[in-house]
Amino acid sequence: MRRLRTVLLSLMILVPFVSAQVATDQVVGSPARAGADRLAGRWEGRIAALQGERPTVAVFKKAGDGYTGRTLGLRPGVEIDLIDLQLVGDQLTARAEVEMPQAAVTINYTFKLEGEALRGRGSLDFAGQALSFNIELKRVSGDTEAPLTAGAAGRASLRPVVAQPQQKQSPDYFVGRWSFRYVGRESPLGLAPREGIVTYTRRPDGRTLDGRIEGRTDAGAYTETQVITFLEGDKAFTFTERLANRTVISGRADWRIPISIQYAVEPVRVGRHQVQIRRTLSIIAAHSFSVVEEISADGEPFVRLGDAVYTRVESK
Repeated sequence: MRRLRTVLLSLMILVPFVSAQVATDQVVGSPARAGADRLAGRWEGRIAALQGERPTVAVFKKAGDGYTGRTLGLRPGVEIDLIDLQLVGDQLTARAEVEMPQAAVTINYTFKLEGEALRGRGSLDFAGQALSFNIELKRVSGDTEAPLTAGAAGRASLRPVVAQPQQKQSPDYFVGRWSFRYVGRESPLGLAPREGIVTYTRRPDGRTLDGRIEGRTDAGAYTETQVITFLEGDKAFTFTERLANRTVISGRADWRIPISIQYAVEPVRVGRHQVQIRRTLSIIAAHSFSVVEEISADGEPFVRLGDAVYTRVESK
C-alpha cells in the first residue's frame, strides 16, 4: 500500500478559498481597469484538488492601505480568514489558520496576479501528509457588496463536487477486492511500476484481515501477503507484510483521523543496508484510497519512493 496522495486529504472539505482582513506590503503596476484597484472586486473561478473541482467566489474590498475580503465556503456561511497577506508586484502570499476537529491546520497560499486573472496554489501539512490544491480566479466585476453565490460561468464550467464521506475506522472498509497501480522507483523492497489486485478477507475474530496481493511488474507476476489486526479502542492497527522478495516488514498504523492513516514501519535489513519506509494512506471515498511511500536507507533522509491509487472492484 502507498502514499495518499489524495485526501485530502480531505482538502476539499477543509478549504474553499478565503475571507480576510489583509494588509498589503507594496502594490505596483497599472490597474487592470483605468481608475480601478488591481485586487478589489468580485472574483469567480475554481478550486481543483485530488477530489475534483468546485466553483468558488472571492470578493476583495479596498480598506485604507489594505483590503478586506470574503469568499464562498463549502457550507453556507462558512468563511476562512487570510492573515499575513503580502502583495509585492504580481506576487501575492498569505496564510490561514483553520480549526479542524482533529487539529489546527495552517494553509499557505501563493498567487500570481495577472491582470484580470488570479492564479495560485494552497498547501498544508495534515497529520504529516503534504496536501495541495490549485486556485484559478477571474475578476468578473467591481461589485463588492453582492451575495457570495457562484456565477453562471463558474457553475457551467465546473463539475459538481460531493463532500467527502467520513469513513468509519473499521476493518469493514478494507474487506473485499481492490485494483491498484503503483508508480515510483525500484528499491530493495520491490520493483516498480507495478499493478494488480489485493484481496482482504476477515478472520473469524472479526478484527483481523488477511491480505493477498497478486501483482504484475515488467519482470513478471508476483505474490505478497499481509496480516492486519485492528485495535478498535485505539483507532489503530498492527500489520505484518511478507514481500515478494521474502522481506518481512511490520509496524503500527494510526487511524485516529478518519481520512488519513499514518504508518510507523519498523526498519529492516535488506542485504547490507538498513531500510525503513514511511507510508501515508489517504481515504478518498468508500471506493477509493491512495498511498504515498518514502524510503530511507542507512539513516539517510527520507525520499519519495512511490505512490498508488486503489479502487474497489468487489465488495465484502
